[in-house]
Amino acid sequence: MVYEKNENFHIPVLLKEVLNYLNLKQGDLVYDGTLGGAGHSLAIIKVIAPTGKIIGVDLHSKAISTAAKKLEKYKENIILRKNNFSNIKSILKELNIKKVNKILLDLGLSSFQIESSGRGFSYMKKEKLDMRFNEDDKLSAYEVVNEYPESELFRIFSEYGEERWTKNIVKNIVRERKKEKIKDTERLVEIIRGSIPKKYRYKRGHPAKRVFQAIRIEVNKELENLAKAIGDGFDVLETKGRMVIISYHSLEDGIVKNKFLNFSGRCTCPPDFPVCRCGAKKLAKILTKKPIRATEKEIDKNPKSKSARLRALEKII
Repeated sequence: MVYEKNENFHIPVLLKEVLNYLNLKQGDLVYDGTLGGAGHSLAIIKVIAPTGKIIGVDLHSKAISTAAKKLEKYKENIILRKNNFSNIKSILKELNIKKVNKILLDLGLSSFQIESSGRGFSYMKKEKLDMRFNEDDKLSAYEVVNEYPESELFRIFSEYGEERWTKNIVKNIVRERKKEKIKDTERLVEIIRGSIPKKYRYKRGHPAKRVFQAIRIEVNKELENLAKAIGDGFDVLETKGRMVIISYHSLEDGIVKNKFLNFSGRCTCPPDFPVCRCGAKKLAKILTKKPIRATEKEIDKNPKSKSARLRALEKII
């Protein structure tokens, strides 16, 4: 999902491809786990109405209220919930729904979160270190930066940020937080920038980009939630139902790819096993051999779609 600076205006990424791979039919029950600005949902409801319904989920109250206004015409076909998309089973249980026909997850970080939330997602402005999608969660970026052991900081910057200069950055964060707590994004960016040799600082975009991504992923348990959402979502997907997921970086895409391969019957036994013992079964058909990317035309209109990768599957059992 991608917002413009006006959070009421939403450009849905890969919209034509989403509609194509969802293979929507009138009367479908669709779970949109990342509602955002409701751009995808608005297009979906036009296809599945008047008998179809969308369950729209988002952690942001603002996203829910914006979607409610945008989808007012279809209010009888919309069920909105403020929740984490990974809680699909409990959400459906509350609604007394056992199965859905289609699932859409667009994992992009909205510009509202980056620019307007005031929670320190952006490395371009001075804000408090927070980075929580859900303000009710206890763990924030402040605790990660100021309280995590050096070894844990090294792990998350390496794994979640794939940051080349992790060792220097962690060493300097630990040194500086002993002098004074690191309270805002501006100070954190200063430390990160000073940890990277000058000639390398801007070779891969902003020097703080990867560390900020790593902290955000850790704070919000993004990868764990994604894995749970895919597994639980597949369980509640009807036979012949489809799941479409748009990811924006390699860590997300790797989880989606591997989960989909497992559903398609990939053997998970060690390569030296003479006979398969994992009992892998073909439960789904992968519809995208390679991730679908945005066209140059779309990227020109919406530069943030450049990193989007769409994968889709159909449940066959």
